[in-house]
Amino acid sequence: MGTKTIPTFSLAQKRFCWEGVGIRSTESAERNMPAHRHSFFQIFFVASGSAVHDIAGRIVQASAGHIFFVSPYTIHQVVFPEDAECYVLYFDAPFLRRGFSVSEIAAQDSQLYALPELAPFVYQRFCTYELDAEATQQMRERCERIRAACERKGILDQAEVRAELTLLLTTVARRYSDEFKRIDKSNAVAPCLDKRARAALSFLQENFDRPLTLSDVAEKVHLTGTYLTHLLKHETGKSFKPLLDQIRLENSKNLLAYTDMPLQKIAISSGFLDHAHFAKRFKAYTRLTPAQFRRQKRRLEPPPEVGA
Repeated sequence: MGTKTIPTFSLAQKRFCWEGVGIRSTESAERNMPAHRHSFFQIFFVASGSAVHDIAGRIVQASAGHIFFVSPYTIHQVVFPEDAECYVLYFDAPFLRRGFSVSEIAAQDSQLYALPELAPFVYQRFCTYELDAEATQQMRERCERIRAACERKGILDQAEVRAELTLLLTTVARRYSDEFKRIDKSNAVAPCLDKRARAALSFLQENFDRPLTLSDVAEKVHLTGTYLTHLLKHETGKSFKPLLDQIRLENSKNLLAYTDMPLQKIAISSGFLDHAHFAKRFKAYTRLTPAQFRRQKRRLEPPPEVGA
């Protein structure tokens, strides 16, 4: 769900971006970047050493060969010591396929993954991707080829980068295809949303911090309140009010976990009338008070350097 006050970056803010794609290694990367999200796809590969990666609250102690696929608008944070060698590859949706785009809502249901090569992104929250020594070396070489092509910026280099990126994605997808099938059988992956439901959810995501009624949202998506209620229930399993509460509470969870914002301010910025109302709803949702939830959230610390 959307989160306000957590910074969101675009490719336009990336110095290493070229024509919708970019790559950098750890010598040019911030080693303890605060929690953030971005509107593009990101691949984080640990070539050697170690790192700690938090993706949407799932913390992985990573070592050489681990690779992470961060979908657009997913909150994440990574820290790594000086001796770690990592590559960060990022690209926007149209780079992979012309005409393909990703909104914040589309990034949260499986319509995003209509492209089979993007399978590693949709299953990231269920899988830990780890390559063996041979595959790790091959991945390192592929990253270097991508970096060289991005630096050359020739007429054919963009096509080469796209081909290497597609091979990177499909290589991982093939290695984990059996795991993907197992996850599919468990029905863990969300179904595609009706475009009208997606429009309603998008409006909620953008406006949850202010008073909203069913009529407000129905008017924006050109539906009656009765029909919108039925549609949301059918597509998400929740009616309007529980869905709005969920969006607000998920926003507050992220602010509690990743910022030092005062509780009263979190309550208001998440759309609740006051702290008392927020605290009551939060405890019903998580079985913890906001303060307990914040204390329980672990702060990321970089793993020790080799020989330290």
